[in-house]
Amino acid sequence: MKKILVSVIGICLLALSCLAEGTVTETRTTIGTPDKIVLAWTSSTNEWASLTSKYIRGEIARVLISNEAGVTTAYDVTLEDSSGIDTLLGNGANLVTNVTTAINPALFVTGTVTSAVPFVVNDRLSLLVTNCGSEKSGQVILYVR
Repeated sequence: MKKILVSVIGICLLALSCLAEGTVTETRTTIGTPDKIVLAWTSSTNEWASLTSKYIRGEIARVLISNEAGVTTAYDVTLEDSSGIDTLLGNGANLVTNVTTAINPALFVTGTVTSAVPFVVNDRLSLLVTNCGSEKSGQVILYVR
């Protein structure tokens, strides 16, 4: 029984270690509102990076996505909550190299900009950067109020 339990724990730990790739560091700055959360990423040789953030609570007011020179054009960034919903609402797809992308994630109540409702989170968010090239870097900056 002990051998089976140790084997199961070992397999689980191995599976968890495979979920993260590349390196991502999380830095938070709070001086009044909004909070600024910087997720600085460097991709692995497999051309992707991932991280699950600490808990984030509030409305995502704005997201800035930037990258270094040499990142593959049409790279993708998703930022999913625990339900698997991309809080960037697909706006992190096919990003361009050397361009800072500004996203104001919002849900449109009636399909018009004037009826947009900010995306509210109270969760840990999972960052995934894919198709960015080997050992490339960038940042995802969240402004949360």
